Amino acid sequence: MTGSRIAVPNATSVSPVTFVSSQDFQQMGVTRVEDMLNQLPQIFADQNSNTSNGSDGTASIDLRALGAKRTLVLVDGDRLGPGSPLSGAQSDVDMIPVELISSVEILTGGASSVYGADAVAGVVNFKLMDNFQGVRLVGDIGGYQNNNPDIDGVREAVANAGFTQAPSSVWTGAQRSLAFISGFNTGDGNGNVTFYATYRNVLPVLQSQYSWSACTLGSGFLGTGTNATGGKFTCAGSYTADPAHLYSLNTGQVVTIGPNYTTVPFAPSSLFNYGAYNYYQRPDERYTAGSFMHYEFNEHATVYSQLMVMDDHSVAQIAPSGDFATNGPFPCTNPFLAANASAYAFLGCPNATGMTNPNVLILRRDVEGGPRQQDTEYMDLHEIVGVKGSIDSAWTYDASFQYTLADLSLSQNNYFSTTKLNNALNVSGTVASPVCAVGPPCVPYNIFTTGMVTPAMVNYLYAPGLEDGRITQTDVLITFNGDLGKYGVQLPTANSGLQINVGAEYRDVTMSLLPDEESQTGDLSGSGGDTPPVAGGIIAREGFAEALLPLAEDRFLAQSANLNAGYRYSSYDLGFETNTYKLGVDWAPTRDVRLRGSFTRAVRAPNIVELYSPATIGLDGTYSSDPCTGAKPLYTLAQCENTGVTAAEYGHIDANPAAQYNGLLGGNSALKPETALTGTIGIELTPTVLPNFHANIDYFNIKIENVIDQIGGSIILEECALDDVGCNSIHRGPGGTLWAVTSGYIDDTLVNAGLLQEKGIDLDIGYHYRFAHWGGLATQFNGTFMEHYYYNPESASVQYEYDCAGLYGATCSGQTGQPTPRWRHRWSVTWETPWQSTSLTLAWRYYGPVRLETLSSNPNLAAPAGATIENGGISNTDAYLASYSYFDLTAAIKLADKVTFRLGCNNILDKAPPLIGATDIPSPPFGNGNTFPSFYDALGRYVFAEIVADF
Repeated sequence: MTGSRIAVPNATSVSPVTFVSSQDFQQMGVTRVEDMLNQLPQIFADQNSNTSNGSDGTASIDLRALGAKRTLVLVDGDRLGPGSPLSGAQSDVDMIPVELISSVEILTGGASSVYGADAVAGVVNFKLMDNFQGVRLVGDIGGYQNNNPDIDGVREAVANAGFTQAPSSVWTGAQRSLAFISGFNTGDGNGNVTFYATYRNVLPVLQSQYSWSACTLGSGFLGTGTNATGGKFTCAGSYTADPAHLYSLNTGQVVTIGPNYTTVPFAPSSLFNYGAYNYYQRPDERYTAGSFMHYEFNEHATVYSQLMVMDDHSVAQIAPSGDFATNGPFPCTNPFLAANASAYAFLGCPNATGMTNPNVLILRRDVEGGPRQQDTEYMDLHEIVGVKGSIDSAWTYDASFQYTLADLSLSQNNYFSTTKLNNALNVSGTVASPVCAVGPPCVPYNIFTTGMVTPAMVNYLYAPGLEDGRITQTDVLITFNGDLGKYGVQLPTANSGLQINVGAEYRDVTMSLLPDEESQTGDLSGSGGDTPPVAGGIIAREGFAEALLPLAEDRFLAQSANLNAGYRYSSYDLGFETNTYKLGVDWAPTRDVRLRGSFTRAVRAPNIVELYSPATIGLDGTYSSDPCTGAKPLYTLAQCENTGVTAAEYGHIDANPAAQYNGLLGGNSALKPETALTGTIGIELTPTVLPNFHANIDYFNIKIENVIDQIGGSIILEECALDDVGCNSIHRGPGGTLWAVTSGYIDDTLVNAGLLQEKGIDLDIGYHYRFAHWGGLATQFNGTFMEHYYYNPESASVQYEYDCAGLYGATCSGQTGQPTPRWRHRWSVTWETPWQSTSLTLAWRYYGPVRLETLSSNPNLAAPAGATIENGGISNTDAYLASYSYFDLTAAIKLADKVTFRLGCNNILDKAPPLIGATDIPSPPFGNGNTFPSFYDALGRYVFAEIVADF
């Protein structure tokens, strides 16, 4: 039973548990575990195949939108280790083959007293087939089809920008997989060996293939202000383009390099359409294999083992690299620059120093080369060996050793080297015979006119970035289960006695990440900043106990009543100790009704990346705007002066057109564990007058304190501007910028300061009815109502608290990762026809509406006073995301006695996703392609076929 180590037949969980069967996976035609689970209303998409910019190459599960690092993943009740040294925390469910899943159980709320740290939001337990007999082959194939409708005027926006339109229709993103499963029992019937091997291949999808992502959309605004667009989306872009741009930090002026060594005035049409190059779906190739073995020597000793291995290779792609704002200074004698008189003057030449003005930036896209690619390969191992059995009639034991390994090899390809860029611009000689100051193999880079970049220039500028990493988990666990009823320890009102579980656990997690020099120094142009090496380890020594006491059985108004309690003590080598516990009670006055309630205390210890990552400057996704930019800043001069803006700079600081800003990001070795208190109360209905029907209604309240997170750039700016607090964290660069150069940034490293709380209700209804002549009908409904999602980056001050339930936006979705509608559900109906074992399944997925957070009445989210949709202060195109319904249809038929064929289509109506402009979409990895592609169906209808053959 998920949520307890007490082995009692027919026991039921005190905490709410959602059950997903293997049939649910088959009906959806999924080849990836997360694709099915992300459809459940309790789960919010995290790292997955739709993540490209910001991807770590894994797939993870985020329960309750509280963060994947707060969801504990189990395989047959044992922890699955951390999946990547890039994150140091959440498990990679790519490791789990869909074809081997028997069922999945999702437990709401803290379970640290049972399983240890990290089970703060809850537990997801994958139960795999480990007792298979025979041979099974499973083959799947699928792909996306879309008719590319013109929604919200996106084709007009693309045409106005002069960008390339998407095709009228598209078939793309083909996926295929093959699985082999074989198992046999030993001759004496005391054991079983099950082997499996799987292969999966997923092809890429580009954003340029879809009408709604053919360009990165700029938000639409009504009114007559500087942002006004007539209420329509526009195509945004990047200053880093071809031809090159020169950008003055002092004046905010931008000019464009023209033909024949000239410059021309900047025009929005010269921006670069970077979004079209990004992947909507990463290509992926995965091999898995493993075995499950157990053999019972006698009642006192059953040995078992579980071996799972994976080789997963994936590529994430974003727009080409280039010169992302180098500023030298460079010699004014550069012959290419000297030939362009207007660029020569714009860069401050000639002058007494003979060097260009460092406050003028050069921005030029590498259109001659390919897009930037992050090539990741994981070699993973998960091994458990153990022995279990009975000691006597009252006691059993289970002792196991687990070793989990995730080995990463990562390469960053098609990136320019900033060092080589500086070399290639530090040039003397003539236009006909230029010479780099550093000499060969440097090749001078001519970007001061159009059409003069050669393959030799580009090839010199490239530099690969390499990272090797490894994260391991060693877990030694021993438990003892005792039935004290054998000794007479039971209440007179009960038929069975006290059940207990006691045990001890030793867990050792070690990690190392070693980037090469290019990555460590941030030399890769457009990589987002330095990638420092990280190394460290965490050891936890734990002891735990759990008890289940039957209070009453088979009594009047007490068909059953039980009390469940647990406690775990943990000592970490980091210098702190934790105590976690649970207390639960369930009461069934009759066979038809069961009431249950629980209260738990859970913890999440900081992981190695959070503890030991050195602080470096990179893109900070916690803020996407600077209120002191633009001709009419949102803050007054005095307020902006608090943040480091001078009077001369006020009204002349440019916003980043890509909505990306710098932060000093990194870990903190002084971090302490997060603490969560979870309460649940619910009712289960199983009326005897309606056999095969169940209905569960559960209320949950999860409150996490000492949250490990960043304060956030937007909060730091607000505190400083309005209250003159924390202003030493803001470091403005030349001209007041917080994005154009690395000297402009906000200090935003991790701290224990936040509070996170979610309240809601889960609804689980199921019914199975058999007709006399028309087969059977089965239906399952899972829904979640999110009452509140509170977050406060500084729990000591309630003034910064906000509620994200029913909202989305840069702040809320930056915290939750996705929109947070108040209501989501999935409802499936299966008709098991009487004809040749044919079945039809129709599923309805519903996502409630959300509105832009700036429409909230909370001042921490609301737009500035006076800003409305009508006057252009709030984007009209982004203001509301309507409710979305998706319908999926699957048919299954038995072609022969042991051959089953399935054919299906998800999102059969080919519904396009809601679109969001650059002003309000959160930063990657979640905001991508003008929508939330991991939350909504961004790729159109998915058509699939599967064949299963047993021998």
